[in-house]
Amino acid sequence: MDNVQQPDKPTIYYVNSFHTKTDYNDAVCVIEKHETTDESGTKHYKNVLKVYPNPMRPFWITKPAYRNHSYKKEFEELSKLEEYRCKDSELERALASALGVYESRYLSLPRLCSSPYVYGADISTEVLIKQHYLHRQIPGKIPPFTKGGFDIESEVRGEKRINIITFISEHEIYTCALREYCRVFLGKDQNGEDQFRPTTEDEIIGVIWDTLGEYLTKYNFHTHFKICDTELDLITWIFQCIHKEKTDFIGVWNLGFDIPHILDRLHKMKLKDEEIEAILCHPEVPKAYRCVDWHEDKMDVQHFTDKWHWFTCAGYSQFLDSMCLYARLRKVYGRDSSYSLDDISTKELGQGKLHFGAITNHWYQQRYNFLKYIAYNVNDVLIMQLMEWQNDDMGTLYSLSGNSLISQFSRQTVMLRNDAFEYAIHRGHVPASAGSKMFTEYDDELSMTGGTVLPPNKAERTGTKAVAEMPDTETLVSVFTNDLDVSSFYPSVTEEFNISKESALATVISINGYPQRFVEHMMSCIVQPEVSAVDLCTTYYNLPSFFEIEDIFDAEQMRKKNNTHVTTPSNTQNTKQNS
Repeated sequence: MDNVQQPDKPTIYYVNSFHTKTDYNDAVCVIEKHETTDESGTKHYKNVLKVYPNPMRPFWITKPAYRNHSYKKEFEELSKLEEYRCKDSELERALASALGVYESRYLSLPRLCSSPYVYGADISTEVLIKQHYLHRQIPGKIPPFTKGGFDIESEVRGEKRINIITFISEHEIYTCALREYCRVFLGKDQNGEDQFRPTTEDEIIGVIWDTLGEYLTKYNFHTHFKICDTELDLITWIFQCIHKEKTDFIGVWNLGFDIPHILDRLHKMKLKDEEIEAILCHPEVPKAYRCVDWHEDKMDVQHFTDKWHWFTCAGYSQFLDSMCLYARLRKVYGRDSSYSLDDISTKELGQGKLHFGAITNHWYQQRYNFLKYIAYNVNDVLIMQLMEWQNDDMGTLYSLSGNSLISQFSRQTVMLRNDAFEYAIHRGHVPASAGSKMFTEYDDELSMTGGTVLPPNKAERTGTKAVAEMPDTETLVSVFTNDLDVSSFYPSVTEEFNISKESALATVISINGYPQRFVEHMMSCIVQPEVSAVDLCTTYYNLPSFFEIEDIFDAEQMRKKNNTHVTTPSNTQNTKQNS
C-alpha cells in the first residue's frame, strides 16, 4: 500500500450549544469550529455539528463517614465525596436514590439539592460539556466568528404580516419582500384612484444600490434579493439563506419584537410544531433533536435593556439581542438617553438610519415608496453590521461568558457558580449545590442583611500567583470578584491599593511663565478640581481669593452706604493688571 500522508487533526473550538429536552429525546448539540492549516500556512475554518445523545453527567454525595454536619458547606474535598454518574434526563431520580430518598411523588432538583450532602448537581450538563471543551482548548485563544444582522418590517395596518426581511452574513446581504407590495406608484387616475405597476427584482436591487451604493461599495457588500408570493415563502427563503451561511452569531436590534412576531405569524398560519421546526431549524440537525424555543426574560429590571431574551433554534446560528448586548457591555458608563438604532448608530458611526425627507409615516412609505422602504430595511441591518465590525460586541460576549453559557450572561450568580465549580474541580474540591431554601433557622435573628464592608487591608496578599516568571509572587489579581464599581470606590480602598480611575496620558514638565516649582502644585490641584478650584484660579488665572472678595464686598457695601466710590484693594488691582 502506498505511503499516504494523513491530514493533521483539526484544532477544535467550542462556539455554541443547545440542549434539546423532550419526553422522548435528550441531547446536547455543540457547534464546533474546526481549524486546519494547508501547506501554504493558511488557516481554514469549518463549522461542525456534534450531537451528544443522552449525555451522562456527574454529581457527588458526601460519604457516610463525613455526614456530621447539618448545614451546607461551601466546598468539600473530593476524597470525602462519592461520585455518581447518570443520564441528564434521570438526574432527579438518581440523586434521590443516592440520598436514600424514596417518595412516590416527584421531587424537584432544587429540593433535592437542599440536602447538605449534595455537591455539583446544580451545574447544568450543557455547562459541563462547554467546560470540557474549554479545558482542551488553548487558553485565551478564540477562533474567528462569522457575524451577521437580521431585521423585519411588518404591515402597519391590517394583519401585521411581515413584508420585508433582511439578513446579513459578513459581506452577503439577503433581502426578500412580499410580491403584493413590490410595486411602483404611478399617481392617481381621473377617478382619484391610486395607480401602480409591478416591479422586478433587478429594479429593486438598483434602488438599493442607488440609495446605499457608497457603503455597499466601500465595505464590499454583495446583495441578493427575492420577491416572494406569500409570507410563508418569505420566512422560509430567508432561513434557507441563514442555513446556507451557517453564521455563528446573528444580531437583532430588539430581539423581543422580531422573533416573537415571526413565531406568531407562523402559528397563525396553523403550522404544526414539526413544520415550524422544519423551516427554522438547520436541516443537518436530526429531526429527533430539533427544537424552537423562545424564552422571554420576565425578570423585574431597572431598565428595559437589562432584559436578556433568548431564542433557541436548533442549528449553527445563534440569535442575539444587539441592543441589550450593547447596553450591557457599556453599563459602567451610564445609560444612553435613547437606545434607538438611529441614535446609537449616529453615536458610534456618525451616521443614522435613512429618512425620507420630512416624511416619517411608515404606512405611507410602505404604500407609495416601497422600493425605498426596502432600502430603509437593508440600511438598518447594514449599520448593525458596521457597528459590530467596529466594536466586536459579540466577540466580547463570547469571551466574558467564560465557563458559562451565553444564555446565562445576564445571570451573574449563575456565572459565578459555574466559575467556582470549574476552579474547584481542578483543585480537588466540589462546590455545594444550591437548593430551593438556603436559609437557616438563625437567619431571622439577623437585624440587617446585605453586603458587609470589610477593611481593605484584609484583601492584601490574597491575590493569585499569576506571573509566570515569578511563580511565588502574589499579585492583586483576584478570582471570584464581581461588580467592581470603580466610580464609587471607598476612599480607604483607593488609598490602600493606590487605585485611580484616571490614566496618565502625558507628563507635564513646565508651565509657561511660571517657575518649575509650580508644576507639582498645579498637578496636585488638578487631581481634585472641586476642592482646589479657588487655589487654581487665584494662582494661575489672577482671580481674587476669598479674603479679597470679602474686602471687595465690604468696600462695595460701604460705598453704597456713603454713596461714594471706593477703589478695590491695591493687591487686587495689581493682579488685574498682571492679568
